[in-house]
Amino acid sequence: MARHTMDDLRYFQALPLDLKVSLTKQRIREWVNHFGESGVYVSFSGGKDSTVLLDIARSMYPNIKAMFVDIPTQYPELRDFVATYENGDVVRPKIGFVEVCEKYGFPLISKEVSECVQGARKYLTSILNERNALTDRQTDRQTDSTVSLFLRQGNRNREVQEKGEYP
Repeated sequence: MARHTMDDLRYFQALPLDLKVSLTKQRIREWVNHFGESGVYVSFSGGKDSTVLLDIARSMYPNIKAMFVDIPTQYPELRDFVATYENGDVVRPKIGFVEVCEKYGFPLISKEVSECVQGARKYLTSILNERNALTDRQTDRQTDSTVSLFLRQGNRNREVQEKGEYP
């Protein structure tokens, strides 16, 4: 499957809602045609996006299953909301939160941290674009290696890392 560029993302975001729904239905149909209705699940977090996706999928395939991953830090109200939906499976992690922390460290990533990382990437990407380091719009994944290379090169870049300043 081809990667989408930022221009592709902007294009899709600007489409009218009815066309977005039609494209979503087309993708659901493709998955069901390929894997069969019993081989397709909707990942259901109980959030607005997955709730809408589940509604669209079930308007086409009423028996399509939902899959909810119940982690220990889940809000009880979210569990209650998810329980109101029929034909869903609930899965739980094989190891507990304390074991995860002991084995992998405390998970610090949150939406707020992700937004900060995204902001930093955009800032560094804008610097790279100004210096003609990038010739085309690229997604975050594509710029990761370029940004890392940028931060490793040159004396000024070492100063940036040591002082925590940006040029």
